[in-house]
Amino acid sequence: MRSERQRGFSLLEVLVAFAILSLSLGVLLQVFGTGLRNTALAEEYSQATLHAESLLTLLGTETPLTAGTLEGRIDETFHWRSTVAPYQEEGLDTENSSAQPYRIVVEVFWESASRTRSVALETLRLAPRK
Repeated sequence: MRSERQRGFSLLEVLVAFAILSLSLGVLLQVFGTGLRNTALAEEYSQATLHAESLLTLLGTETPLTAGTLEGRIDETFHWRSTVAPYQEEGLDTENSSAQPYRIVVEVFWESASRTRSVALETLRLAPRK
């Protein structure tokens, strides 16, 4: 004879609890995976920005400012391209000055998650007129 007060859980209650637990764990693992991917991507962008800043610093100090495009490889992941062009703006009289303004763009490229990603930095810099 069964007692009126049964103790424990029925099989159906246990199955429902496991189903809820498995769904919750699946969602949590997906959230953590997305967070890890975003962290790795942010690290790649940070590295690319540091490389672009370094290259931008070298232009005009170690490499003379001349109009044109330069390209190169940083390592097996990153490659770069710099474009230097004389800066022209309406109302800016560069003919009678002793310095020539240049527009400098440095782009750093890399492959990430089957996509080409890039960071571009741009600045204006003065160079002595030749």
